[in-house]
Amino acid sequence: MDLTSKIKKALELLEKFNKWNHKYVFFSGGKDSLVCLDLASKAWDNFTVIYCEVTGNTHPICTKYVKKVVNEYNVNLVHIKQEKYEFFDRLEKWGYPPILNGYTLRWCLNHFKCRPIANFTKGQGVGVAGIKPSDSTRRFYILNGKFLPAVVDPSPRSTRWAYYSIKPLYWFTKEDVWRYISMNNLEINPLYEYIGFSGNCMICPGMNKNKFVAVMEKCPEFFNKWVKVHKKLREAYLKSKSKSINNAFIKFDKWYNIYCKNKKLIDYEVVAYGERCN
Repeated sequence: MDLTSKIKKALELLEKFNKWNHKYVFFSGGKDSLVCLDLASKAWDNFTVIYCEVTGNTHPICTKYVKKVVNEYNVNLVHIKQEKYEFFDRLEKWGYPPILNGYTLRWCLNHFKCRPIANFTKGQGVGVAGIKPSDSTRRFYILNGKFLPAVVDPSPRSTRWAYYSIKPLYWFTKEDVWRYISMNNLEINPLYEYIGFSGNCMICPGMNKNKFVAVMEKCPEFFNKWVKVHKKLREAYLKSKSKSINNAFIKFDKWYNIYCKNKKLIDYEVVAYGERCN
């Protein structure tokens, strides 16, 4: 199927829900949700954009970018974030969330996105998310292979983002997303050029090494917070008092041994990148 046909199917899917009273586009500042936002603007008469900031773990440039883009679409923006605590505080207290055991055990997603969003939407309406089967094998199996373009969200009421979950990128590949952005001259989050991803979650249990190194080299304010917390988690683990020993802990501890152990932590020069994004 060529990209034109995929776009047509995505728009047809969205148009089926145009008459719903409560329509939401979940915009993280990433490339996939940007395409969803643009598609929704073409298929729906009105809708609300929901942006969820991960408290203490979202780059301010991402937040600034989201506000700018949504304003240009002239739609309502709801900015949500967890007010009780911040990410690195919970990381120190709860340890790394597992990344191979499904969404239910990932406290970062549960407490910093699902619950705050569900508190606003009440689990009702129709919500657009920029996820697709081609994202990863792990994501496909987390969904038990039941990855459909539109489904009644099976999540518990307390964490359900919307009653209906719509995935207009169901037919898209990563290359399709970038082609769509280029074809429609959409404005990309500047953090893609700077660190290679959106910056909505700077330290993520599922991140790869390239992203980790980019944060280390260019975003010391987040990297240094991670080092301080990981040192404490390592100490607790060595004393057999930690619950952090899982696949995510092992991965981050490997990187810690490569970049931080027995080395003085470098306070990398903070590039005045924010000024270039004004």
